[in-house]
Formats: sequence, structure tokens, C-alpha cells
Amino acid sequence: MRWVVMVLLAACAGTTSQVPVERPASVLGNIEASTDLDGAIVGASDARATIAIVFASWCEHCKTELAVIDGLRSAHPRTRILGINVRAHEEYAARGSAAAVRAYVATSAPWLRVVPADDALFAALGRPPKVPTIYVFDAAGAVAARFDRRERAMPDASELAALLARLGG
Repeated sequence: MRWVVMVLLAACAGTTSQVPVERPASVLGNIEASTDLDGAIVGASDARATIAIVFASWCEHCKTELAVIDGLRSAHPRTRILGINVRAHEEYAARGSAAAVRAYVATSAPWLRVVPADDALFAALGRPPKVPTIYVFDAAGAVAARFDRRERAMPDASELAALLARLGG
């Protein structure tokens, strides 16, 4: 039996498959396939860069980083900015409801489109244990940078601006 398997393996080794290989979706692809707080599919974009910030409305670090990102918006109009609301991080004192997040965004960041992360999106993001966590994607959807508060300080405006300029955002 082992001989038959070895012959089959040897025979197949030189052939190329005509069946297209399915590759897993990128993290940005998972975000784009999601719906926002209003139930609309996020969809693809022709943006030169996308910033996705995993945030919690009650987090002071998140509020600071959202202000940094807000300050960059006019200088980088080819950059799409998305918020990712991870309910597991938002449940403190019932602050994670869609209504609570909508109210926070309406008053603090009305320019921010928010995607509530389900388990699949949270897993695709690598289950970030700390907020904020920021992902910056290039035009092709590849991760150009990831800022995780466990690993380093959050980026300031000049660091993000330099990255966005490099990406053409």
C-alpha cells in the first residue's frame, strides 16, 4: 500500500493543478465584507490607504488617537478611515450597544464610519486584546502597518502622516 501511495505522489509531483487556489481574504477584505452600524455593506474603495482603528467609546487612549486621525483627514483626502467597534471591549457598563456607539460617534467623530466586529472579523484582526489597535492598509489591501498598544506607543500625527504620504493616501 505504501508503494502505491509513493508512486501516486511521485506521479503527481511534476504536474500543475488547473484548479484555482482559493486564498483567504485579507483583513481589509473581511472589513469590506462587513456591514456598518447602519447595516450597509462597507464595500471596496479606491482609497490609496485605509486606516482601521479598533476602538472603544469609553477608552481615553482611543479618544486621543481618534483626535490624531481626525487631524490628518484634510491633509490626506485619499485615505479612508473606518472604526471597528469590538463589543467584547465595549461591554463595560453597557457602553457597547449600537445606540451608545452611534451617540459617541455623532458627538465626537461624526466623520467616522463604524463597523461592529463579529467573531469572524475579530478573529481576522488577530483578536487584539487592547484598544486602540490601528491597522493601516495600502491600496492593494495589504497591511502596511499595525500599531498595537501592547507593543509600542500609539503613533502621533507626524508618524501617521509620513506613512500615509508614502502610501499616497
